[in-house]
Amino acid sequence: MEDMDGGGMMVGIRFKPSDAMLIGYLYSKVTGTGGLHHGEIIKEFDLYGEKEPWEIWELFGGDNLQQGQDLYFFTQLKRKSQNGSRINRSVGNGTWMSEDSGKPITYSGLTLGLKKRLRYENGMPQQVGRWIMHEYSLDSNLVGNNGLGYVLCRIRKNDRREDKRRKLNTDTATELGLIAC
Repeated sequence: MEDMDGGGMMVGIRFKPSDAMLIGYLYSKVTGTGGLHHGEIIKEFDLYGEKEPWEIWELFGGDNLQQGQDLYFFTQLKRKSQNGSRINRSVGNGTWMSEDSGKPITYSGLTLGLKKRLRYENGMPQQVGRWIMHEYSLDSNLVGNNGLGYVLCRIRKNDRREDKRRKLNTDTATELGLIAC
């Protein structure tokens, strides 16, 4: 039996695709062509549903990942109204807030898609800035209107706040003489 890590990869192998490669996986998913195998690495899950980001993280083995590793998902966008163009990015008791209007993903001068950065917000101070999501969508010139509304998302747990808090506590303890230098 092969040794697998929590993300469905053989131990020692990392999944660190470029933005263009992720767009390629999404194109393969939407068109049903290309035969790009994503298997256990890119899951299909409703990221704009009832589960909070930390619940999704735990459900898909995020706690078993090494620092700097991410979870990848195919998900369908949900419109705020049937004929509207606005997207509902609610999740659990919060929402994914856009931090930018999106960055074009190009390859050899051709625009393949768009990458948006979003952060989770729900009014709980301990969760603010802790969850980051990159949402990849296909350019309409590449696949028409993408009637199914699929996007590929990368979720990242941002531990920098915890690291800063730990460092602050350690520095304070050192200053108070509670920890020897």
